[in-house]
Amino acid sequence: MTADSDAPHLVSEKNPLPGDIVLRSPRAWAPHLWWIALLGGGGGAAFVWLATPHGREIQAAWQLGLKLLAFACLCCGIAFFPWASRRLYWLLYVPLVFFTGYVLPRISYFYYGDTARVQGDSFYTHLYLLLYPGIVLSVAAAYRLGGGSPGNCLKIAVNGVLIVFSGFLDIMWQLVNPIPIPERIDAPHIAVFTGGPISFGATILFALAHVPIVVGVALLPLDRWIDRLLGIASSARVR
Repeated sequence: MTADSDAPHLVSEKNPLPGDIVLRSPRAWAPHLWWIALLGGGGGAAFVWLATPHGREIQAAWQLGLKLLAFACLCCGIAFFPWASRRLYWLLYVPLVFFTGYVLPRISYFYYGDTARVQGDSFYTHLYLLLYPGIVLSVAAAYRLGGGSPGNCLKIAVNGVLIVFSGFLDIMWQLVNPIPIPERIDAPHIAVFTGGPISFGATILFALAHVPIVVGVALLPLDRWIDRLLGIASSARVR
């Protein structure tokens, strides 16, 4: 008998991955939740890409809200994907092809080809609206396909967004690059809350204020709430 023969966590038809709770829901709409959310997120993302300005500045609060809503729908589409199976690992090649075939060549052009930096807003859009969200969604998808629970999958995605919006990136941009630290930081995603640019010290405090939020999200009993939403008793969850 091998060491693995008596392992209780082996995956099989009778012992599914812990993430397969969607398929065990008695509610008929549960298996359809993922593709409805995915379609909504894809449609929202297409609208943002085709019908809103590509730029660093936040011209209207509804535009930011729409971007976050589209991202949230994509997160739910991944989190409620009903087949948490390690056999579907090949789906993760899709974002790799997208990054390699479009996002990275486009971003590289802004450095090597656009020497006059006339497409700065487009560069910002591709870096922060495509590359970073794509990385977050890819990590969440890898976790979900490997058997991760929907709740923890959502936590990964939400905290991934909170970290980039917290001001941590803006602080580190000043520290890791060979530039003097400015007196004030002008970041649109911070100015939405502060009303305008703030000092470097205030930016640090702004980022630190997000630490308890990130920790709080990580501690939320999302899987328990999802069990209730799907009509699955907590004791029935496969460990």
